[in-house]
Amino acid sequence: MMPARNSFRDLSRNTGFILSLAIVFGLILNRGAVYTEPSIMPLLAVIVTLSITGVSTDFFLSPKKAARTILISLALNYGILSFAVIGLAYVIVPDYELWAGFIILSAVPPAIAVIPFTFRLNGNVRFSLTGTMAAYIAALGIVPLSFYIFLGELSVSVTDVLITIIVLIAVPLGVSQILRKTGVEPKIERYRGQIVNWGFFIVVYTVIGLNQRLFLERPDILLETSVIAFIATVAIAFASEHIMKRIGITDRDRISMVLMATRKNYGLAAAIALATIGPEAAMPSAVASIFNIAHFIWFSHRRKKP
Repeated sequence: MMPARNSFRDLSRNTGFILSLAIVFGLILNRGAVYTEPSIMPLLAVIVTLSITGVSTDFFLSPKKAARTILISLALNYGILSFAVIGLAYVIVPDYELWAGFIILSAVPPAIAVIPFTFRLNGNVRFSLTGTMAAYIAALGIVPLSFYIFLGELSVSVTDVLITIIVLIAVPLGVSQILRKTGVEPKIERYRGQIVNWGFFIVVYTVIGLNQRLFLERPDILLETSVIAFIATVAIAFASEHIMKRIGITDRDRISMVLMATRKNYGLAAAIALATIGPEAAMPSAVASIFNIAHFIWFSHRRKKP
C-alpha cells in the first residue's frame, strides 16, 4: 500500500499531471466552470502572492537593473510575440471576427501566470515580476491604441486593465512583503508549491470549461487558430531558448524570458473579445491557452522540476 500511496502523493504534487487533469476535466465536465469562474481573480491573486514571497522589493530600487529588465520584457512580449501573432493572423485568417480576436490577443499584456510559472520552473522571479508589471502599465496605452489602428475601435475598458494591475500585481506584491517581514513566509513554504499547483488546476479548468463549446461548434476554424497558437508558443519558445543559449544568457533568466516571449493574458483577451466583438473572437484565446499549458507541461517535464 505504501508504494501506491507514495505514487498518488507524487502525482498530487506534479505540476504537469495537475494541469493535464484540468484540461481533461474542462473538456468533459465543463458545467462546473460557471461556478468556479467568480473565484478566478482572487485565486490568481493568492497564486501570485505565494509565488513572489521570496522576492524582495529592493530590486525595484535599482533603476539600472529594472530598466534593462523592462526593456527586454516589452521587446519579447510586445515586440516578438505580438507582431508574430498579428503577422500570422494576417496571412492565415480570412474571418473578421477571428482576426479581431488575434488583434486583441496581441494587444493584451503577458499572462499573470508568467510569475508563478517562473517560480515553478525555478526561473528568475524578479525578472518576471518586474517585466509583467511594466507590461501591464504599458497595456493601458497599447490596448486601446491597437484597437484604433487595426480595428478602428476604442471600445476597450482601460479600467479593466487598471483593476487587473491592482488586484493581480500591486496587492499581491504588498501582501507578499508583509508575509516576509512578519516571519510568516517560512511557515507556509512547505505548502506553497501545492497551493500554487491546485490553484492553477481551478484556473485552467475554468478557462477550458467556459470555452468548451467553441471547440465543439467551430471545428472549421480550430485548425487555423491552432497553427498560429503553435507557432506563437512552441516555435517561438524553441527558437528563443536556442538563441539565448548561444549568446550566454543564464538558465534562470532564460526561463523568464522564454515565458515572457510566449504568454499573453488569455482571460483578459477573451473577456474583451466577448464584450466587444463576439464569441468567435474569443476562440484564439481559448486555443492559445491550451497550447501554452501543454508547452508548460512539456517544459517542466524536460527540466525535471519536482
